[in-house]
Amino acid sequence: MKTKLGLSHKTAEIRYWKLDKTSVKLFLGIMAVLLLSGCEPKDTFEEEHITIPQTGQKVVRVEPDDGVTRVNSLPKAIKENGDAIYELERGGVYYLEGKNVISNHVTIRATYGSGALPTIQPVSDAQGALNSDMLRFEGNVTFKNVYFNGKDAASNNIMQRLFRLDKKNLRLRFEGCFVENCRNFCIRTDNSGSKVYIDNSTFRNFALTSDPANGRLFDSRGNAPDTLSIINSTIYNLTGHLIRFDGAVANYVELKNNTIYNVGYHFRIDYAMKAYIENNIFANVGWKAGYKADSPGAFWELRELANGGAYHPMDIRICIRNNNVYTDPKIKALYVKYPGNIERVPLNSVAQAMIADGRLVYENNISEVLTFDGASPLPMTYIEKFFEVLNTGMSPWADLPFYVDENGMDGFTNGETFTFRYSPSSTSATASTTQGPLGAPVWNQ
Repeated sequence: MKTKLGLSHKTAEIRYWKLDKTSVKLFLGIMAVLLLSGCEPKDTFEEEHITIPQTGQKVVRVEPDDGVTRVNSLPKAIKENGDAIYELERGGVYYLEGKNVISNHVTIRATYGSGALPTIQPVSDAQGALNSDMLRFEGNVTFKNVYFNGKDAASNNIMQRLFRLDKKNLRLRFEGCFVENCRNFCIRTDNSGSKVYIDNSTFRNFALTSDPANGRLFDSRGNAPDTLSIINSTIYNLTGHLIRFDGAVANYVELKNNTIYNVGYHFRIDYAMKAYIENNIFANVGWKAGYKADSPGAFWELRELANGGAYHPMDIRICIRNNNVYTDPKIKALYVKYPGNIERVPLNSVAQAMIADGRLVYENNISEVLTFDGASPLPMTYIEKFFEVLNTGMSPWADLPFYVDENGMDGFTNGETFTFRYSPSSTSATASTTQGPLGAPVWNQ
């Protein structure tokens, strides 16, 4: 049984940086000129692309925890210092015990250098209790170069949920992060207007094997988000949705230059007013079949927005182009072996109608089976059982393996993860909107 002694937080270092008034005025003047110099529509989001540097930004260095005499150093530091940049020691572990809510506007980042990423990980209390959520947010939060492990450090039990946005109009950003291990969902919104950005990051191992409708990257829970942006990232090994709109209307959705591998659910858009989905690889995504031969399910399942609400359905603009969507032959063979499963077609009738009236651009998408140099193994025993029982329940087979790990040890090491490089002579290597390679840029360098 763990004991806890000396839990007071010690701040090791506080630093400031400032901009002089002349620099700020010059910056604002340049941005004003740029804003007035062009009005053409762009495939990028206007929101927050112009960031005015902050003055007097405090930087707080946070010492790691040991999980016994010292836990919750990060939330304690935030409570003590408020809005600031918080630097975590490379190779250090920061344990989260109990309920932890970040109410300030903060950036949490690794210290500069090339060492192992700092780890944020839950730990159960002395009674063995583990909170359902790793972190909840009531302020805007950015994470840079941080590793999140959703396994309880004491028991190895996997958390239900990792990140939860509690208030309206919050912003959550991940840059250069590695996030893994949860059962229900990774990111959930409990209010509207959220902005979620994922850039140059890896997200994996979100699965509830007893109920594979769970295991989602993003779940709106019916709360309309403002922006969802996933770019330059690698996402793999999910039993559920990549994005669950759940009938909520997102203003902007962006998926560009991602490698997405082994995701059970197909891509349903219900709803997005503007969506740009391009230059991605969707490998073995949507292996959960349809079950009606006379009405096969679609990979791109678009839903028609009803008239009469705050959004007009004719204002929808969706662009799905230059993506590679394919299924491994081992999974394709299961449609023959278990004929009650009907393989999905590319587009449903709503998508076809939206192409006809100009609301959907669907072009230059291919289906090319790729051989990756070091991808995680497909959990074929689990997937085949799912096909065999025709999605009637997986509880009796919940112990079949699904989660993946490189070496059987907890955590990961930079440079020693699964890799998704493919042949430069493949069609995908020159199939992007710029005639470059599809997928996450990290695998094409």
